[in-house]
Amino acid sequence: MRFRSGSYPWRCWVAEDGKRLLGHVCVQLIEKIPNPVNEPELHAYLTNFYVVPEMRDRGLGKKLLNKALSWCRTREIDAVILWATLASRSLYRRCGLVEPMDIFELRHPSEI
Repeated sequence: MRFRSGSYPWRCWVAEDGKRLLGHVCVQLIEKIPNPVNEPELHAYLTNFYVVPEMRDRGLGKKLLNKALSWCRTREIDAVILWATLASRSLYRRCGLVEPMDIFELRHPSEI
């Protein structure tokens, strides 16, 4: 199972009301290749961020995201990466994330 303990396990935060799950966000640490530059050695991949529709625009998503980002800061993560939907971009921006100008990607040919 992916959520079991390991050298870089997943971390997940959930919001619930005592009866049901209202939202969640997960983070996976990614170890960087060691290099001679003095910089943090981990990235974090943020994924599976979801809030049930009836609880959106009430601050719950921001609270969950800030918990995950705070956890990353305490571990001196070099970069947090994620794939944002159009609808979620404003929330990410409000929480301090920015769209990079220095990343290259190659997509599978069926997506080009």
